Formats: sequence, structure tokens, C-alpha cells
Amino acid sequence: MSPIVEGLGASPGRALGMACRLDWEIAGVAHRTIGPEDVEAEVARFDSARAAAVARLASLGEQAGLRLGPFEGKVFEAQAYMIDDPVLVEGTRSYISENFLAAERAFELQMLEHRVRMLDSGHAMVLDRLADLQDVRMRVLSSLLGIEEPKLPTGTGAPAILVARDLPPSLAATLDTEQVAGFVTAGGTRGGHAVIIARSLGIPAIVGVGTQVEHLTHGVQLLIDGRTGRLVLDPSKDEIEAFRRESIQVSERQVASEADATGPTLTRDGVRLEIQANVDRPDEIARAHRLGAEGVGLFRSEFLVIGHREIPTEEEQLRAYRSALESMPGHEVTLRTFDIGGDKFPLFLSMPREDNPYLGWRAIRVCLDLPDLFRNQLRAAVRAAKHGSMRILLPFITSVDEVVRTRELLDEIYDSLGAEAPDTRLPLGVMIETPAALELIDRLAPLVDFLSLGTNDLTQYVLAADRGNARLASMFDAAHPALTRMYRRLAESTAQHGLEVSVCGELGGEPVGMALLVGLGFTKFSVSVGALAEQREVARAMSAADLVALVSSSDWPDAQACRAAIAKELARVGVPSGGAERLSGE
Repeated sequence: MSPIVEGLGASPGRALGMACRLDWEIAGVAHRTIGPEDVEAEVARFDSARAAAVARLASLGEQAGLRLGPFEGKVFEAQAYMIDDPVLVEGTRSYISENFLAAERAFELQMLEHRVRMLDSGHAMVLDRLADLQDVRMRVLSSLLGIEEPKLPTGTGAPAILVARDLPPSLAATLDTEQVAGFVTAGGTRGGHAVIIARSLGIPAIVGVGTQVEHLTHGVQLLIDGRTGRLVLDPSKDEIEAFRRESIQVSERQVASEADATGPTLTRDGVRLEIQANVDRPDEIARAHRLGAEGVGLFRSEFLVIGHREIPTEEEQLRAYRSALESMPGHEVTLRTFDIGGDKFPLFLSMPREDNPYLGWRAIRVCLDLPDLFRNQLRAAVRAAKHGSMRILLPFITSVDEVVRTRELLDEIYDSLGAEAPDTRLPLGVMIETPAALELIDRLAPLVDFLSLGTNDLTQYVLAADRGNARLASMFDAAHPALTRMYRRLAESTAQHGLEVSVCGELGGEPVGMALLVGLGFTKFSVSVGALAEQREVARAMSAADLVALVSSSDWPDAQACRAAIAKELARVGVPSGGAERLSGE
């Protein structure tokens, strides 16, 4: 058995390649002093290095905008603002003029102080912003010390897997998908800028492997899974061959899925399943449509705010939502309102220090407390609905009052828009991702038009297992018997109240998970774009009646037994049992 390293799955997909160490680091800056007569020249040298770094970031932002869309390009504006931060700039100049320190040493001391202030805040937001701070540090110091920016893999060689302590966002934006198969980092989070870029590019990524990164030496072969966070070190011939067979199957599925994109998804015994797509950005939707997605079941809107210093305008949001609708003609697009907080923080908000931000001020709580932010988004969504079938989905609901207050705000918006509003009201739904929401179905039913099961957060809260903690990865399983009982109750409750329910969590995005949920009575799913082809194929191979019979007659003691039984049933109808692996992706 090849050695396995466990991290956090950050960007889905599997990749095989040789490790390419990316070590863009300056461990420390030597103490160097200058004479009083050199102060002016040294300040000018610092200002020149700062200007060069800002210019480079502007160039990278422009490139990112062209490759990844205008919203990704704005990520680099935040770094430029960091470089021009008055406290940082004046502090560095002061160290030069008053302490007679060389520019690089003065800047390094200021960066250390800045880092300490961020860490002392105790806020989860620093985990994302520290990567930007390090990026800024390296750019300015490299200019001052004459160190070149590291060269990323190029040429005609086989794609490599980048390995680094952290991957600076400015380097992530320049990744060539023909040369980089994936990346692995010691630190980082699922909400970091580099990960956002990786998802946009379709590059598998694992973060948070910690000190195990030292074992991933340059040139060693790696097999990574960006959904599970599992990395195989120096895989065996059998493991490599299995990966290659799977890669061929994935390509064949995608070709077949595109060829049959307009066909319905029916199980072997004729049960109609509706399979939609989860997307992070509008420009992913066209591909989802080509692969047969019957709509967008989860349109994450955080791309409009994460890494940005200003609240997105109503018009900016309108353009994004209209683009999404026009990319999925004839099908619904379900917009999830801003799910910020937890591990996702916009720079324009002063988020409070919280010991556990996942249970704190986040998602609908933030939106209702900041009505201007929420109103802008809802107005843009309502106006965009004139260009297609738009639905609104509220995350992290724990009380009926949150839905009532949102309805009241929507009423105000419809009244104020007048003729600009569509003829019919937008369907409003809520995420079932907290135990509270699940227990309130009877009270929520009169207020909402649909429900969406978010298995990722629900698993975290029910099992008391932080999905961002790699040490708890083995405990985080959405097929746990406590959860499967909840899923069954949800399916029964929605049928009783005549409510539509879909599944947008990762459990529905892998073969065993979808089969389990079909056995529990679910027929509508929203999965990652990369999983569309496979899940449509799996759905057509399975028998819904057989799965219902299996699940209803079983009382598995744990998630492993559940997965093994479902995988055995799938294998019987020709679906590979590899889907039995636990997924812990976002």
C-alpha cells in the first residue's frame, strides 16, 4: 500500500504527476543600516519597489480578468491596496529615516508587525488574508533584493503537481492548465484566493497537509484527489493504471453526456431524476449546459464579494445574474444569497472576532443585519428575472423569522421596482443545513416554495466535526446513520407538505451518495460541473425500486457499512464501486 497523506479537499478532481516544489521564500532579511546621507535614496528605492509590485499586480489582475472573468481580476486590487496601506508605507519610511535601516529591513519589520496584528485579532479571516500578505511581502522584497519571481512549469513535459507551503494568489492566476495538473499546499483554506482560482481553472487542489508537505520532495510521483483531500505518495503500478482507466472513462462520459445533453435522466426502471449543476461563477454555466445540466441548483454568489474591497453595486450584480440566466436558457437558476462568514470574508466588512465563526455571524444573519448589502443583491436578482427563470435560496436558516424578514424586504423591493419587476414573484427557498431548519419544516412550509438539502454543513453540525479540520476527516461522513435518518424524515416531510426538495451537498455528487439518496426518495440533485457526466451515467444504470427496497429494509450500524452495501448494489448493475470512498469536499 502506497503512503497516503491526508489534507483538505479544496478543488475537485483527480490528477497524477511529478511533484514540482515551488519555494518562493525569503526566510529572513539581514539587518543592514545606512548613513543619514543615504536616507533619501533608500526611501526612493522602497517607493520604486512598491510601485513595481503594484504595476505587476495590475498586470496580473488584467490577465486574470481576461482568463477568468472580471470578478477574479478584482482579487488583485486587494493586494495593491495592502501595498499602499498608509500605515505600512509611512511605517517603513519612518524606519528608514529615523532608524537608518535599509529599505528591505525596514519593510520586513513592518510586515512582521502587520502579521502580528492580524494574528492577534484571532479572527478566521486572517487565514485567507495572510496568504495575500505573504504575497505582498514576497513581491516587494523580491524587487528590493533582486530575486526573480519563480518560474512555473512550462514546455512540453508532462503536467506537474505543484507543492508549496502556500501558493500565492498572484502565481495561481498564472497557472497553465496544460502544464500544471494540480497543487498541494501545507497551509491555506478552502476559501483562499488561490483555491478560488483553481476551481475556476478546473485544477484539483489539496490544502492543509501541514508538516507532511516535507515528504513531498521534488520529482516524486503524486496521485491527488481534490474532493477527498487524499494524496497517494509514489503510487503503485496498479494505482496508476486504475487512475488512467478512470481518466479515460471520465473523458468518454463527458463526450457521451455532451452528445446526449438534451435527453432526460431516467433510471433503469424509468424514474425521472433531475440533475442540475453547482457553480461558483457565471462562466461555468455554459459548460454545465453542454454536459446536460437541467438548470443551476446552486449558484454561489460569493465570487462577487470575496477578495473585494467594495460592496458590489446593484448593476454589477445584475450583469452577473443576467449572464447566468442567459447561459442556461429554458432552465431555472437558483441563486444562493451571500453565504459570507465562516471561512469566507469580504474585505469591505469588519467582521467581529469569534471563537467559532461557523456558528457565528454568517450568511443570512449578516445579510439581515446589513440591509443595504442584502437589498442590493435581492433587487439585482429580481430585475435579472426578466431574462430567465431565477430562484432565490437562503443559506443557514435557523428560524422562521429569518424567512419572514426576507419576504418583507422582497415585498418592499417589488413595490419600489414597479414595472421593472417581473410579472410573477421569484420562488423563494431555504437551505436545510442546520438541525433547526430540519425540525421547522412544518413552520417553514407555508413561507417557502422549495427546499435544498446542504449535506456538507448539516454533517458538520450533526456530527460536531469541523469539516475544515483534517484530523477529523475520518469522522466527517454524510452517510452516518444519524444523518440518513434525518434525510428520510426530510423526504417524508416535504412529500407531506407538497414541497419540492433537491440535494446540493457533496453527498449527491458521488455515485454511492446519489444512490443512497434515491433509495431514500430524493429525485432532484445539484452536483459540481465535473460530476455531471458521471452522475447522469450512474443514474441511468441504477434501479430506483431496487435501491428503495435495499435502503428501506436496512439498518446499517455505521457509514462504512452503508457505503459498502450501496456500492455492492451499484457494482451489480455495472457501476464501479470506487464511489464508496467518503467525500469531504466543499
